[in-house]
Amino acid sequence: MRALNNGTITKTGLLLAVCLSAFYSQAYGQDAMSLFNQYSNRIYQIRIIEQASGKQAALGSGFQISGDGTIVTNYHVVSGYTNYLGRFRIEYASSDGSRGELQLVDIDVIHDLALVKRDDYLGQYLEIAGSLPLQGEMIYSLGNPHDLGLTVVPGTYNGIAAHSFYKRIHFSGSINPGMSGGPVLNSEGKVIGVNVATAGNQISFLVPLNNLSALIDRPRSGAIDLVNIDSIITGQLLLNQQEIIGELVNEEWLTSEFRGASVPTEIAEYIRCWGTSGADPDNLYDNFMSVCSQDEYIFLADSFTTGNIVYQFNWLESDELNLFQFYNMYQTQIENVYPDNYAGKDDVTNFKCHEDFLAKESGQDQSIVTKGTFCARAYKKYPGLFDVLYLGASVHESRKGLVSHFTLAGVSMDMALEFTRKFLEGITWN
Repeated sequence: MRALNNGTITKTGLLLAVCLSAFYSQAYGQDAMSLFNQYSNRIYQIRIIEQASGKQAALGSGFQISGDGTIVTNYHVVSGYTNYLGRFRIEYASSDGSRGELQLVDIDVIHDLALVKRDDYLGQYLEIAGSLPLQGEMIYSLGNPHDLGLTVVPGTYNGIAAHSFYKRIHFSGSINPGMSGGPVLNSEGKVIGVNVATAGNQISFLVPLNNLSALIDRPRSGAIDLVNIDSIITGQLLLNQQEIIGELVNEEWLTSEFRGASVPTEIAEYIRCWGTSGADPDNLYDNFMSVCSQDEYIFLADSFTTGNIVYQFNWLESDELNLFQFYNMYQTQIENVYPDNYAGKDDVTNFKCHEDFLAKESGQDQSIVTKGTFCARAYKKYPGLFDVLYLGASVHESRKGLVSHFTLAGVSMDMALEFTRKFLEGITWN
C-alpha cells in the first residue's frame, strides 16, 4: 500500500511537472510572439556601409527610442564610422524592407552605447522601463543575429553581474553576433537593457537602463561633428579613469601573505585574484603565482581596447640551480612581461621606459633591493592617455625572487604615478 501511494505520488508529480512545463513554454512563447508582433517595427538592423564598394562592412541592431527617429545601438557597432572618417556611412534596414541613412548624434564609449537618428520617419518607439526586473524574471532580447532577420531570445534576468564595475546585467540567453545594440524587454514590452556582449553557454551581458537613460537625457544639438570625435572620446576616457584610479589610490588596500612577502590582493570589489603554483618541467625551480584583474574593458576599435587593470606576482625559488642559473631563469621570467590590452602601432607609440632601484626593509634588519622598470606608451588619437607597465624584480637569499608586475590601460600620467606609489607601498617582505 505504501509503495502504491509513493508510485501514485510520483506519477502525479511527473504529470504536474509536464503540465507546468507546457504552461510556461506556451506562456513564454506567447509573450515572445506578442513582443515580436507588436514591436518589430521599432527595431532595426544597423549597417556600416563602405563608401567605395557600397557593401556592408559591419552589422548590428538598434531600436527607436523617441518619436523624432532617435535610435539606440552599441558604440562598437558604429566604431568603424568614427575611426575611419569618410570611409563608411551608417544605414538602417527596417522590418518592412525600407532603408535609409543615419546620422550619429551621441556616443558613450565607456558603456558601449551610441545614438543615431533617421530624419525620414516620425513614429512609434520603445519606452524605457521605470525599474529593473526582479531577479529570476523572464526578459526578452531582440536583434538580428548573423543577418538572419529579427529574432526574439527569451532568458532570465539574473541581476547585476558580480565583480562588475560598469554594472552589466547578467542575462541567461544567447546573444549572437548581429544582435549587439538590440533592446531587451520586460514582459510589458519596455526596455530594461541593451545587448552588448556574450561569454557563450547562455551567459550574456546587457547595458542596464540607468546608463541608457543617462545618454538619452543628455542635452545635444544635431549630429556629432566627426572632426571633434577624438576629443569627445578622450574626454570620456579621462573622466572614467580618474574615477576608477582616483578611487583606488584613496582606498586602503587589502594585502595577503605570498610566500616570503606580503602583496596587494583584491583591492576593489570588481577585481578578482587567482593563484597557482607549479614546478618547471625539470623540477629545477618552483613558481608561485598570484594574478588579479578587472575583467571588463572598453572597446575603442577591433584591435584596440582600454580601461583594464591587471597586477601579478611571481615568487620563484630553487635549491637545484646555482646562482648563475637562477639569475638566467629569473631574467627569462622578467622578459615575458607584456601589456594586457589590445593596441596596434597605429593606436599607440612605442614604450618608453625608466629604470630605478628601490631599497626596502625586509623585517630582518636587512634591506631588499628591487629593480623597478616603469614603461609608458602614449595614445596617438587620444592625447593625455597612456598604457603603463611596471615591473619590479628582487632577489632574496640568492635563490628566492619576487617579480611584481602591473599594467594600466588608458590612464593619465598623474594617475599612473599615484597608482605606482600605492602599489609599491603594498609590497613588504616578511
